Amino acid sequence: MKKYLLSVDNGGTYIKAAIFDRYGKQLAMERQYNELLRPAPGLTEYDQKTLWEINCMCMRNVIRTADIDPSEIACIGIAGQGCGFYAVDREGNDIRHAISSSDSRANEIVEKWHRAGLCDQVYTTIYRDIASGHLNALLAWMKENETESYKKIYRLFSMKDFLIYRLTGAAIAGYGCQSASNLMDMKKKEISFELADIYGIPEMADKFGELYWDIQICGSVTEKAAEACGCLPGTLVSAGSHDVVATAIAMGITDSDLCFMITGTHGINGYISEKPVLNGSVKYNELFAFPGKYLLEEGYPSSSATLEWVISVLFSETDKKINEIYNIANQEVASVKPQDSSLVFLPFLRGHRDNPNAAGAWLGLRPEHTRAHMLRAVYEGVVFSHMLQMKHLLSGRERPAKIRLAGGATASNVWVQIFADAFDVPMEIVPNEEMGAKGAAIVAATAAGFYPDICTAVKKMTCVGKLVNPIAENVPIYAEKFERFHKAVHTMDTAGNGVQ
Repeated sequence: MKKYLLSVDNGGTYIKAAIFDRYGKQLAMERQYNELLRPAPGLTEYDQKTLWEINCMCMRNVIRTADIDPSEIACIGIAGQGCGFYAVDREGNDIRHAISSSDSRANEIVEKWHRAGLCDQVYTTIYRDIASGHLNALLAWMKENETESYKKIYRLFSMKDFLIYRLTGAAIAGYGCQSASNLMDMKKKEISFELADIYGIPEMADKFGELYWDIQICGSVTEKAAEACGCLPGTLVSAGSHDVVATAIAMGITDSDLCFMITGTHGINGYISEKPVLNGSVKYNELFAFPGKYLLEEGYPSSSATLEWVISVLFSETDKKINEIYNIANQEVASVKPQDSSLVFLPFLRGHRDNPNAAGAWLGLRPEHTRAHMLRAVYEGVVFSHMLQMKHLLSGRERPAKIRLAGGATASNVWVQIFADAFDVPMEIVPNEEMGAKGAAIVAATAAGFYPDICTAVKKMTCVGKLVNPIAENVPIYAEKFERFHKAVHTMDTAGNGVQ
């Protein structure tokens, strides 16, 4: 009897492959750097050939490390970025590099659409705001700037759907990821020719494959792909998930009782609802992993991964060779009491929710400030960024009794405590596993028939860790700090394009 699940999670920094059993136990994990290309400021791309090869390498290696027979793999699940541009021509060849969801080349097009009222016009059809990393904007940019490449497009994908295409030969379109493309009519749950025409890209509406829910089987591994990835031909493949959805599932989020926060390259905040929120208070409504549910989401790239850049700036080359570098950062942050520093850090190295041109800064630096003060401001600034997002999410619902927290920040006790104190809400910590890979495995387990539905799979395959309660005396201190942070963000935005 087949008893294992192979999953792959394509994150902004790393690609991870893992082997899980039917109870959610991770047997092995392989991680390789995801080679993000930066051909010019604001441009972020992936070589699709390299992306596929790294995924195959991770799958081969994790099967070998787990020391299992590939014949025992019941299903493969894949998670990846929901937005961005991935495409092939009529022969199945890559047309150009993929464009990642964090790319900003289409900023001017989106700004033009906002000024013309186009974004407001389509909001009640797409249920979300439009950003430069979304597929509709990238296609409009390509039509204007790379006409020959644009004409070669035969199939359009999200990241995980492109990888499924390479695995199975099947061109599919995941409901969840395509609901983030701004080309889906969310009322009809189908790609819209009318929307494509409004964006000036009518010839793109028929470039998508058949729509699938995450928990459906969409194909099986081809002989060519099997040779590359180490699986057996015919191994089942599930339709997979947007990485945010996969992580939410691994956190045990399947209904509206809980809010969640993911701290990583992007800071993601969200909850699940049976109905979209269409009053403009929530940035993004997206279809969830199965029919009848929506993911309500706020997020931008200003979360715990910001610390990597900060460490590259504040620590010497000798320091960076120390394996305990993050422990040192945590110790220095803990050495400064929250009331003993008024430094403000804006973590918007790549813009924020309402200002893609915003940038990062330390504000209020004085000679008496040390690296420890600067690091504490970074930890706090990331938390405050999540708070700004959560304010929008919670404007239309009850404040949760607790928030489930996952991602890089959960490895730091001092950082988790700042989250709890600043939010004045207990933080329920999800074990620091590869959550995207685990969520993809849970989806694959459901698709393979291990469990009758995904809610049952979640109950059997997930767990949560400790609960971190707020420290009462710190709550008013952080409330005051957050107000200073909020004013600083507003001042920078209204003064121009943020700190440059």
